[in-house]
Amino acid sequence: MYTEELDKLKIIAQKIQDFLEEDFDENPNILVERLGTINTYLAVSGKALADAKLIQDKKVSLYSEFNNLIMKMPATIATKFIGSQAYEVNFIVNWLDRINKSLVHTGDNLRTQISYAKEELRLTKQGY
Repeated sequence: MYTEELDKLKIIAQKIQDFLEEDFDENPNILVERLGTINTYLAVSGKALADAKLIQDKKVSLYSEFNNLIMKMPATIATKFIGSQAYEVNFIVNWLDRINKSLVHTGDNLRTQISYAKEELRLTKQGY
């Protein structure tokens, strides 16, 4: 039912994952360019994560057909059972969540590298 939507989210996640894993030159212009791309990917990954969580919530609610079985289970087991029914979307939610956090940390790192490059340039111009 949600296979097509999940496939689109996987494509988005893989594209951003590939970007995060790329090696790149520490040229300040490239750092600034990557930071701009990260800002865009943060918006994309945030929306994708919200979409995945919506699918996750919808999938969990679809399992009302197991209501009689679930009612006989202890709460912790029932929660795990329902979660296991949505394992694929759970994976995508976790992946997108980690991607989003990685983008934030990578952006912070790039800002530090850009600041360092600016300071190094300033010192070079002053003859240090």
